[in-house]
Amino acid sequence: MEEKKNSSFATASMVLGIIAICTSFIPIINNLSFFLGILALIFGIVAIVKKSKLGKCLTGIILGVLSIVITLALQSSWSKSLNQLSNDLNKTIDDTNKTFNEMSGKSTDEILKNSAEVVLGDFEVSNNGYYDETKLEVKVTNKTAEKKSFSIQIEAVAADGSRITTDYVYANNLTAGQSQTFNTFEFVSDKVEALKNATFKIVEISMY
Repeated sequence: MEEKKNSSFATASMVLGIIAICTSFIPIINNLSFFLGILALIFGIVAIVKKSKLGKCLTGIILGVLSIVITLALQSSWSKSLNQLSNDLNKTIDDTNKTFNEMSGKSTDEILKNSAEVVLGDFEVSNNGYYDETKLEVKVTNKTAEKKSFSIQIEAVAADGSRITTDYVYANNLTAGQSQTFNTFEFVSDKVEALKNATFKIVEISMY
């Protein structure tokens, strides 16, 4: 009876080891494989101590140890892959949000600080004998290392803070470090006097 009991430990060790090694490659299920492997190891050691058949004992112990090692190795690898996937996904979301903000004008301060230099000249008025010609020169420089386009909204503000009028600059396909000068507020004959004393400021800039 004792020998049969000892043989049961060896058989249980081997069976648990086989199940553990077969399921150790399956995600989630291999959590159970880990514990089955431990049981196979324990039963195998108990069977050896009780002098059961060595073949079954060693088979159970070896399969149990292998299932534990495989489970831990695969879970570590899957964990790193999931973390990398999560990091890549977060980066993609961040890049998408950044690009959206740049294109929608929500990153005006950041663009002016890092990507574009916009220099506003003085408002100029000259009469050609028939009507007043006006202009405000705007120089746009691409500070990035890539080809970029910029859309800039410029506002003329009166001394009391009220808006007089606005104008836009579209600097398309500026290469890295390239500058381009534009004339704005050219057709404002009805607002010339107000614009002479106006303050000009950049309201919004988009980059794409």
